[in-house]
Amino acid sequence: MITLQSAENVLKDVYLGVIADQINTKTNPLFSRIKRSTRNIVGKEVRVVAPIGINGGIMAAAEDSELPTGVDTPYISFVAPLKNLYGRFEISDKAVRCSSSDVNSFVNLLQDGMDSLLKASIFNLSRMIYGDGSGLLTKVTDAEGFKIDNAEAVAPGMYVDVYATGTESPKANGTKVYVEAVDKVNKTIKLTGSVELAKDDEIYVHGSRKNDIIGLKGIVNNSTLYGVDRQSKPIMNATKYTASGTDAFDEDYVQKIIDDLEMNGTTVNFINCSYALKRVYQKYLTLYNKNIAYTTLEDGMKVLTHFGTPIVPTNHVADGEAYFLNTDDFTFFELGDWKWLEDESGRILKQHASKPAYSATLVKYTELLCQKPSGVGFVSGLSTTVKEA
Repeated sequence: MITLQSAENVLKDVYLGVIADQINTKTNPLFSRIKRSTRNIVGKEVRVVAPIGINGGIMAAAEDSELPTGVDTPYISFVAPLKNLYGRFEISDKAVRCSSSDVNSFVNLLQDGMDSLLKASIFNLSRMIYGDGSGLLTKVTDAEGFKIDNAEAVAPGMYVDVYATGTESPKANGTKVYVEAVDKVNKTIKLTGSVELAKDDEIYVHGSRKNDIIGLKGIVNNSTLYGVDRQSKPIMNATKYTASGTDAFDEDYVQKIIDDLEMNGTTVNFINCSYALKRVYQKYLTLYNKNIAYTTLEDGMKVLTHFGTPIVPTNHVADGEAYFLNTDDFTFFELGDWKWLEDESGRILKQHASKPAYSATLVKYTELLCQKPSGVGFVSGLSTTVKEA
């Protein structure tokens, strides 16, 4: 006989470890590369000091000169609140009762729920790693045609909030709106409800506005990063490149960016770009009869390499853009790994007050920090077409 207690035991003892491992290793190649740490957590914040120079106590002097003055390496203090990540698994009372006498049916029921939760968690984390922390998914470009500027960040089944540009509260009927369909080819969205869209409206995951992890876009563009004003600390500014009309995403251009970053103390070990740019790089290799080398990443993805440096495509980077990274500069600081949210009695399956269903909530408290923002190289304006020789 299957009971709620036995269901809880399965969720705790069997599924928690599996789903945590899957999220940590299968979200995307960049996520898998970034180390995790439970250090430097103070209260609800991450507090990290990052070096911004070298020790000043060095000199070459005469035999009888005074010794150099001891000077500590200059540091800058980063402070960032831990972000609260949640994922909810739900099962109806009717489903529990129907499968209570059939172990196989009940296992299949739990497995379906876990698969759905895992898929949603991976999608959301992948999106956040490349975001700016604001939680913005997309903007409306044409209200009549329901067109949006970024269809890759939205998926059917999501609940979203719709804001007019520059406002702090959702529009009328714009809270917890269900996403019925997304056309990625034509960049259109279909919402259930009566919210009236207007050009430049902003769409966020329900309840997530300003609560996302600070991803690559935030590290490159946010005016304030980890509590530090970029204008007051130039070391906080990412290294940006704007491609000219003669620049192409080929071996020479990629090496030029890598060389520039290495001369400034950053060893590039990961290149993230759009699928369009990956195809451009591959076509140049084919066009000039160059050797095409591949490597297999930690998550099993097979990718092109530039003299050993992986070129990793993702649909969360815009067509003409690319990031040049040293993943050793990044850390996910966290209170711990994924856990089920428990009440005082240790229960994780809770009955809804307003409907016949039970739910369990997966939770993690974390934030992504880059300890050397100036070592992040960002290129924009690259052509996605190949210039024939």
